[in-house]
Amino acid sequence: MEDILKRLLAAEKEAEDKVEAADAARRKIIQDALDEARRAELEFEKQAEARRRPFLATAEEGAQRRIAELEAESAARMRALRALAAGNEEAAVEGALALILGRR
Repeated sequence: MEDILKRLLAAEKEAEDKVEAADAARRKIIQDALDEARRAELEFEKQAEARRRPFLATAEEGAQRRIAELEAESAARMRALRALAAGNEEAAVEGALALILGRR
């Protein structure tokens, strides 16, 4: 009977050692996976600016193009208003002179 108990205790100790070894291996696998995920996340963050750069460049080009269009439209509108003002200037001067000289 004593021999059976010794064998059972030895088997139990061996099983506990295997469970502890398996648990340590599991913890190491989890820690390695977490470390790898952290490294991948850091690398992803480092590359974020490089991924954004083409989009920012495209947006900047579009903004510059729109600014140029708006400036051209504004210049054309200014020219049209100046031409209109020049065309009305003579009539305005004549009208003002007529008022001053009492011709109306």
